[in-house]
Amino acid sequence: MGVSLPAFADNLLGLYVGGGIGESHVRSDTGGFSNLNGFVENRTAWKALVGVRPISLLGAEFEYTDFGHPGESSVGPIPPGFIYNVDVSQKATSLFGVLYMPLPLPVVDLYGKAGIARLETKLNASWRCVAPVTCVANPSYQQDSTDSRFAYGVGAQAKFLALGVRAEYERISAPGGSPDLFSLIATWTF
Repeated sequence: MGVSLPAFADNLLGLYVGGGIGESHVRSDTGGFSNLNGFVENRTAWKALVGVRPISLLGAEFEYTDFGHPGESSVGPIPPGFIYNVDVSQKATSLFGVLYMPLPLPVVDLYGKAGIARLETKLNASWRCVAPVTCVANPSYQQDSTDSRFAYGVGAQAKFLALGVRAEYERISAPGGSPDLFSLIATWTF
């Protein structure tokens, strides 16, 4: 008779963690400053995520993304003699369902993801006089909003044992400013 050892299942859920960095596009309307025609700035962004992949085709991810905190100051052409300042911060926590494309390559994955994001946007905008013109007031605008919005993304992943390297694009659809992010992510599967 032979002696058998008990079998242990390792990581039945396919649990993984990861973090990444990339370039975001922070977008926001300017709250009534129609002369500014909205605000779009590129910034360095980062994200942290935890995910599960219980079967090869399906998974889920929870992530936190900081899209950056850009600001801009410029002398506005309309009205002359005024300078405007805009400062925007966008952050999100998201929950995604992930669908992996079946490929005959064991090292490469292509995937799409869709879910919901809780997007926090903080906007400060103001104008001030810089020339000898008559200023009645220095108008300013502040907006703090938190919205639950649809989020989606696509990506490609290369896996080497427990380490994965991803290139990914994701976007949150939000009125008044839809941030997006191109990122490189490293993951570790337990």
